Amino acid sequence: MLPSPSLQAAHGQPVVESRHALEALLRLRQVSMHFQPIVSSNGREVFAYEALARGSAAGPLASPLTMFSAAREHGRLVELDSLCRERALEQWSTLGLTERLFINVSPDVLLDGAHSPGLTRRLLRRFGLRPHQVVIELTEQTPGLDSALMREAVSHYQSMGFAIALDDLGEGYASLKLWSSVQPDFVKIDRHFISGIHADPLKRRFVRSIIDIAHGSGSQVIAEGIEHEAEMECVRQLGADYLQGWLFAPAEADPLGQRAVTPVHQDVTVNEVAQRLHAEQEVMSLAVVDEQQRPVGLIIRHRLLGLLSQRFGPELHARRLIHEVMQSSPLRVEADETLERVSAKVTGREGSDRDEDFIITRGGRYQGLGRTLDLLRIITELQVASAEEANPLTRLPGNGPIERQLLECVAGEGLGEGLGEDLREDLRENSGARSAEWAAIYLDLDNFKPFNDRFGHAQGDRMLLALATVLRDALQEDDFLGHVGGDDFVMTLCMTESHRALRLTALEQRLAGLQSAFQHAVASLYPADVLAAGGFQGHDRFGTTRFFALTRLSLVALHGLAGCETTRIAARWSELKSEAKARDSGRVIEACALPVQ
Repeated sequence: MLPSPSLQAAHGQPVVESRHALEALLRLRQVSMHFQPIVSSNGREVFAYEALARGSAAGPLASPLTMFSAAREHGRLVELDSLCRERALEQWSTLGLTERLFINVSPDVLLDGAHSPGLTRRLLRRFGLRPHQVVIELTEQTPGLDSALMREAVSHYQSMGFAIALDDLGEGYASLKLWSSVQPDFVKIDRHFISGIHADPLKRRFVRSIIDIAHGSGSQVIAEGIEHEAEMECVRQLGADYLQGWLFAPAEADPLGQRAVTPVHQDVTVNEVAQRLHAEQEVMSLAVVDEQQRPVGLIIRHRLLGLLSQRFGPELHARRLIHEVMQSSPLRVEADETLERVSAKVTGREGSDRDEDFIITRGGRYQGLGRTLDLLRIITELQVASAEEANPLTRLPGNGPIERQLLECVAGEGLGEGLGEDLREDLRENSGARSAEWAAIYLDLDNFKPFNDRFGHAQGDRMLLALATVLRDALQEDDFLGHVGGDDFVMTLCMTESHRALRLTALEQRLAGLQSAFQHAVASLYPADVLAAGGFQGHDRFGTTRFFALTRLSLVALHGLAGCETTRIAARWSELKSEAKARDSGRVIEACALPVQ
């Protein structure tokens, strides 16, 4: 959060006092970080956390608004930004979380001559983190930024493997100009446009347009400020990729800490519970218990406060006893139940109940609350750990082996520049000298989601297994095949033909053969009329019915890997994916190496 520069006018705080407070804050490192989750569009799986700075609670710069205003006013913004970045990565490494981390950075900090180049990479090395875990979130506040310099600074970060997010999209012309200049990986739609969007047709049209532009330019969309289920459902239907807001969780120093939430007695009034919820903003749910501390129900914050916000709500409900309005059949689990059993209970619930907190008991007595989001995060981590080595559906190598194979291919072509001397030496020792050229192929399916939605997940799994079989059968000596997840696969092909032209011709033929073999292998998965029509009717992400062509295999092939970092390979795959899908052939083949300057 980076406010406007007029500190004294905005906050009425004497300039001298704010300077002394800022100097003390920087000298004593009195900055801590809180982390708020960014979740998938279904509101369940945690995709990432955003790091949010907090000053010393006892000082005048406790809020990020006053803290950053003072730093900007007194020319210490680069120092404060560096301290916040360091504290975020330090606390993040201590928490041991595996999701991505969004770090706020002011664009003018990146362009400031006092900014230390390479700071973030040095911090990552110190705390044992990697660039692909971090997203640099640009919070646009300063008008008149040089767009060419900004684009150069952002490209520098992207070339090192960092993703870029643009915050507060929609606040004004400047944010749209910055968007077009830096082409971010993520854009965050300002909470102003999300608040009450379900009841505002104009906001819905605006947000839908932003999402369409973002997806068309290769950016994913994060909707900020989600506080109600109706808002979540609306932006999900509009096509937002990720969500953030109080509906899911507040920003916390330890987002996975124990939730020791004191329950309420069944005979207190609705008004008393509402007052507690207003006083304890971080509490999303409250258990209701009897005299023996046995759970009898659950209160959901937004439902109770929504009941009182209705017309005549306080008059009708404030004096009622809480057990009259509570959810009387919440999910309860014993503290010693296995993770698998708890998971089955939680995910087996129907409708909106599936996302609610659940009550933890021991011997039938209340112990605390469990958050479905946390449970699913743990399950996802276990699945990811397993998928690192093998995809559970196809049993093909997962993300870990894929990354190691790409590193070996880069080193195997002889250079491996940019990988670090220690890693290059290790790869040289283990890969041996190779004279072959490698091609790194990214493969995915066009119109797979509509096929999955129309014909069912079982048929979707059969299609993925058929693709895996086609690709596996096409492997030759030294080739590699991995399954990233979903309908995303990676191959590395060893090209041994003596001349470059022959290699590329052979590569073109192999890729065309894979596409043809896939079409033949999955023909039986379609009904006869769909096959004859060349496609089927399905729903797009906005719920609109339209015609989709038969699912097709698209490919992006990069050759000439010498001198390429794996981050560039991944970036080029991402950049060329849309082009491959748009071509009649469904494939793009190009050299990976950076052009000579």
